[in-house]
Amino acid sequence: MTTDTDWLADARITGRVALVPLLYFAAEWVVSASWRGYYGYREDVVGPLGAAFCGPQGNWPCSDLYHVMNVALVATGAAVAIVAAGFWRQRVTDRGHALLLIVAGIGLACSGVVTVNVDYAWNLTATMVFLTLGAVGSVLVAVSSTSAMSVERRAIAVLAGALSLVGLFSFLGGHQVFGAGGAQRMATYGVLVAVIALGTTGLRTRHSAAAGAVLVEERR
Repeated sequence: MTTDTDWLADARITGRVALVPLLYFAAEWVVSASWRGYYGYREDVVGPLGAAFCGPQGNWPCSDLYHVMNVALVATGAAVAIVAAGFWRQRVTDRGHALLLIVAGIGLACSGVVTVNVDYAWNLTATMVFLTLGAVGSVLVAVSSTSAMSVERRAIAVLAGALSLVGLFSFLGGHQVFGAGGAQRMATYGVLVAVIALGTTGLRTRHSAAAGAVLVEERR
């Protein structure tokens, strides 16, 4: 008997969904490039990219493509949550670690729905949920994952998770070493890179298994 969540047990599906966060990087670049005025990755945080109007009074024009950023935030957040749920279903990490990433993904998706123009306080709350739980969760999942992966892949995931923590602490502390936008992006990118590295393990594993099976058949 199958259930509605059986697809979460398929590592290939998890691997494909883990590639969705790549849309985030593309959307961020496209929207920031179409910004009417100056926008810097170091000085400016992500929130305004999803807003129709910016500035102290909310009357400064931003980008006509702001919807693209919001869609990317929702899609990426959903992908992070689904990948984490896949980890949970496949039992490749502790439930608590997977749950942290699930909630983090939900937070990121919510930040794309409740934008800074809708409610700044709730947008910031959703963003901080993602940054905090995502940074901690990605490190824990990377360290504890029982998935068969290369040393390099695990090292990338652990390093990305560690960098996300550095970005998080810098952002929370208001340090200007990386700038507000730079620190937020370090925290965000670290989580996304870790999710991509860990999630796509299923694609690599299944591909290797299939290649091995073909080789055995040829030798016969």
